Amino acid sequence: MTARINHIAVWLLVVVHQLVGIGWYAIFGEKWLNIHARTMTDIDRTHDWKAYALAIVAAIVTNYVLAWLLSRVNATTAVAGLKTAFLCWLGFLFVEYATICVFSAFETNPWPLILIDMGRPLIAFAISGLVLGGWQRKTA
Repeated sequence: MTARINHIAVWLLVVVHQLVGIGWYAIFGEKWLNIHARTMTDIDRTHDWKAYALAIVAAIVTNYVLAWLLSRVNATTAVAGLKTAFLCWLGFLFVEYATICVFSAFETNPWPLILIDMGRPLIAFAISGLVLGGWQRKTA
């Protein structure tokens, strides 16, 4: 049997990624604001719809690429999907972002900020890896 992309799982995960973002910043938003020396009143205005559209497009691309990769490496279990997703997050996202953050703004980005910003995609990648690895469509 060969694995195919489970489009239902991908689109479900697009929604999950948005919910993870909402939940993550509901929990860590105040700390994130404090690190930036801001308050909720500083960002109280309505956000432009383009930011939300970009977040949705990013979730679509991320989940389709991860689904494609999992099918190519034959990751057919939730654990294999989780491991692959974690390696993608670590190797392609976290180390690059952390390096940029450490060197940007005259090295003033503290590690708690980096960990808050990278924690959300870690959770999203982990969920995607588990779902896409464990819930695959099969063809004969």
